[in-house]
Amino acid sequence: MMKETPFFSIVLSIYGVENYLDRCINSILKQDFRNFELILVDDGSRDKCPEMCDEWSLKDKRIKVIHKKNEGLGYARNTGLNNAKGKYIFFIDSDDYVLNGLLTEAYSKLSNKNVNALFYGFQRVDQNGKVLSVHIPKPDKEIYNDKSEIKEKLFADFIARNPQTGKSKNLRISAWGCCLNIDFLRKNNLKFVSEREYICEDIYFFTEMFDVLESALILKKVYYTYCQNEGSLTFTYKSDRYNRLKNFYRTIDELAQEKDYSMEVRMRFKASFIACIIGCLKMEAANFKKIGFKESYKKVVKICEDYDVVNAIKVYPLKKYGRTWDIFGKCVSKKLYLLLYILLLLQYYKSGV
Repeated sequence: MMKETPFFSIVLSIYGVENYLDRCINSILKQDFRNFELILVDDGSRDKCPEMCDEWSLKDKRIKVIHKKNEGLGYARNTGLNNAKGKYIFFIDSDDYVLNGLLTEAYSKLSNKNVNALFYGFQRVDQNGKVLSVHIPKPDKEIYNDKSEIKEKLFADFIARNPQTGKSKNLRISAWGCCLNIDFLRKNNLKFVSEREYICEDIYFFTEMFDVLESALILKKVYYTYCQNEGSLTFTYKSDRYNRLKNFYRTIDELAQEKDYSMEVRMRFKASFIACIIGCLKMEAANFKKIGFKESYKKVVKICEDYDVVNAIKVYPLKKYGRTWDIFGKCVSKKLYLLLYILLLLQYYKSGV
């Protein structure tokens, strides 16, 4: 008797998440829809994850384990894609988890359609499970079939909110926030780059994907939980973060030009860059605990005086983006660095970075 071909392939890239792995796997296995394979890609993890993966594979025949040398998140996802047998694929971060109903609704929307990509909303929670924010997509419509509209208008809304209105569609560039057609990915040779080379690998992937995307479906529901876990790469201080981000966004602008994206899309990338700058400044301010106020302040000033920062502030309309962005822009343009530093410290003491 032939095994049923899985409709979904769900890939977990696993490294150093022994405290969260069971939670993630359980959230997938308890889904009502059962026709899927779960591919656990152990990216050379040095904790108990390799053994945990093997134990899970003995509990459920739908679970496949791949042990590989450590190469990073992007290449681990590619390994999962290369071994996937399903029609559609999810890339789930193993320190997060999914909500009930995701697979059932995704199947109901995709089973009778040949859609390239399906997107859904997410919630962000802290280490105690407290919901910090909820992001329900607010697209203009549910289904997009016009390639030009997808490439220019929809992608722009994924990158950043509208600079003219300040309004967001609550769409996010993230591999974990979508379900993708595997034949579409393979036909267009779409794969992830290494986050060790490109600090925002999901943005690079989406920029390549939206250039060839022909159909998209967006669920106005939350099905993913993004966990703000201690030790996450997103919240870990690194001294070279700003330089890496600056170089990355230069590369993305070159890629956008190569793919013939509109100036609207390229401009929205500047908003994404500014958001990253603010994040870097928060981390530099918080780093006073290790290097002292004087050195921390000098690093904040150095970033603010960088040409790419000054230029982004100069050309991008910040007023519609709310008070925080407006104050940041004024502090940089008027060189009110000490005021900005004090505000960053106050923000740190209020909520942390």
